Amino acid sequence: MITNILDFIKENISRGNKVALVTVTKINGSSPASVGQCIAVLENGESFGTVGGGKTEYLIIQEAIKTIKDGNKIFEFNYDHSEKGMICGGAMSGFGHVLGDENYLYIFGAGHIGMNLAKIATDAGFFVKVIEDRPEFADNFKNVEYIVTTPEKFETDVKFYGNPYIVICTRGHGTDDAALRFCLNKDYSYLGMIGSKKKVATLFGELRKEGYDEKVLQNIYTPIGLNIASGVPYEIAISILAEILLIKNGGSVNHKKMSPTCSET
Repeated sequence: MITNILDFIKENISRGNKVALVTVTKINGSSPASVGQCIAVLENGESFGTVGGGKTEYLIIQEAIKTIKDGNKIFEFNYDHSEKGMICGGAMSGFGHVLGDENYLYIFGAGHIGMNLAKIATDAGFFVKVIEDRPEFADNFKNVEYIVTTPEKFETDVKFYGNPYIVICTRGHGTDDAALRFCLNKDYSYLGMIGSKKKVATLFGELRKEGYDEKVLQNIYTPIGLNIASGVPYEIAISILAEILLIKNGGSVNHKKMSPTCSET
């Protein structure tokens, strides 16, 4: 049963759905559930598996739905069956963990910047996907999904999951342009593109003529990254990830350094 539940979770996450995986961790007395039983719940109430059925399972499903809708990651439950109108008595406890809202980094381009960014972003806990039309670069990447495709196939080959952070740093203006146009009408948490000020001004001028809303253009971080790097690809990658973390965590670019005259109160 557990493998079927995991397949259900994987299939729905691949469709962009969040799933709450609920597990029973403790029972007392007579209970319709057993320790280790699981149920997977979608935001629309669809479920797979069971934690004993009855009124208690209904309440757990409702709690899972609420957790997903509220944007939370986990919840705990502790139900006395008799208090919920079940004649079996007993009680059970457990927790739910929402899956499918992880942070994904999509890197268009497998050059030096993309390669360095993929490494440090993976270390930072992002699920990284690299989109590139050159399969021979795949061996330069570890612990990432390397998607070999072309701009003409982006719609079928590139799917955004969880919280998407997107970086466009391909080998040329044409592929940068195609990747940006593909991403503009998608939902994302961050969209950044490498490029000079002249390149950005030219491209934005073209997009305005084509009717793109100014608010859409203002959401693009380009030239990309915080102003902390030299021209070395590794430093540029750090500056890009720093900007992404700034957005993800609602941070600031202020120093945390305390004055030597300050003291804790």
